[in-house]
Amino acid sequence: MNFGKYLTLELKRNVLSLPLFLAIGLSLMLGGGIVYSIYQMDGPFRPENVTGLYSMIATVALGVYCAKLVIIDLHYGTIYLLFTSARDRLKFLVSRVIVTSAVSVMFGIGCGALLYVNYFLNDQAFSWGDVGSAVFHYVLFGVFFTLFFLVISMFYQKTMNLFVLSVVTILVLPGILGIVLQVDAVPAFIKDFVTYLPLYSLPNDLPFLAMESLDIVVVTLVSLGFFAFAYYRLPKTDY
Repeated sequence: MNFGKYLTLELKRNVLSLPLFLAIGLSLMLGGGIVYSIYQMDGPFRPENVTGLYSMIATVALGVYCAKLVIIDLHYGTIYLLFTSARDRLKFLVSRVIVTSAVSVMFGIGCGALLYVNYFLNDQAFSWGDVGSAVFHYVLFGVFFTLFFLVISMFYQKTMNLFVLSVVTILVLPGILGIVLQVDAVPAFIKDFVTYLPLYSLPNDLPFLAMESLDIVVVTLVSLGFFAFAYYRLPKTDY
């Protein structure tokens, strides 16, 4: 497999994609509603409300994209053509990280653009660092969940169930973990563990671009751990 040609094809297929532009467009429309409300009523919303509403669609759409990047070749059976050697499997792994990073950057730019529009219309706080922060947060989210779903797919290959799992992981699991944090009988060390668990911190902190340094370190280390495990295991996995 020629990696350069394959990566170019995958980038064109996933970045220059109508569903992607529709998802970003819907996210912008939803977040734009808050921007327009601020413009009309001179408040009471703030930039974090703008990013939060944008993320309501963006995080779900990006999560589904992360799962799609992993399961689409399983679904159509093309994975058997791609996985002809251990080297090709590693190329597949690297390509998934690059493609999901590119898709995540698109969502991050959309969020940053909305913040700029809010600044232009409503004169609320904005810096170009906010755009960088948005891109960084969305890339962390996209890479983590792509690697997470890829690792799961090494042990479980039913595509529809993997797709359902992606939606549940993004929409339902953070709420369940949040309930755990509210239970007084739960030991403090478990609450601390849940708080910094990427499956909880990413969906909850991304909407407000509010990840703390320790959250970022944990997500980065876990993502690197997933990548290292996949790098070792993927060439040996029987699909």
